Amino acid sequence: MSRRMIAASFLLIALNLATATVRAQSVADVDHAMHAMDLRMRALNAARKNLQQIELHRDGHEADAAREVTDADTIVFTAAVKVFTVAFIVTGMKCPEDLHFTLKQFGLVADSFVATADAELPQVNDAIRNIATPAARAEATSIRDLIVDLRDFLKPFAVTG
Repeated sequence: MSRRMIAASFLLIALNLATATVRAQSVADVDHAMHAMDLRMRALNAARKNLQQIELHRDGHEADAAREVTDADTIVFTAAVKVFTVAFIVTGMKCPEDLHFTLKQFGLVADSFVATADAELPQVNDAIRNIATPAARAEATSIRDLIVDLRDFLKPFAVTG
């Protein structure tokens, strides 16, 4: 009986190791993530500003769809700022106990970001279908692609469960 329990314990440990996600293990990991996020967030901001400029010259259904994309982008961008802020705090930590806590917080806000992006992407996809102007559609598609890229980049850092 005890051999079965030991074998089951080893199997459980092996299963946890096999399914574990890559999380920020060091300040260097978080620093790299912060710099990579900065580039993506700048691109997102530029695409949103471009779409807002195009949106000003549209009216009706297409302007509403463009506004839906920019609104979703703003929500996602706000969630990204939270991740970026915690990453910035992590890079300044000196105390090991504080570092452990803030690394955990980084994983939690990354998880929150992933959930936010997943919730907003269907709305962005629906809105893109209602944008006919090629320039506006290109900017909206760029926003969607950047959100997906940022989500996929942060997903390994997310603490799930």
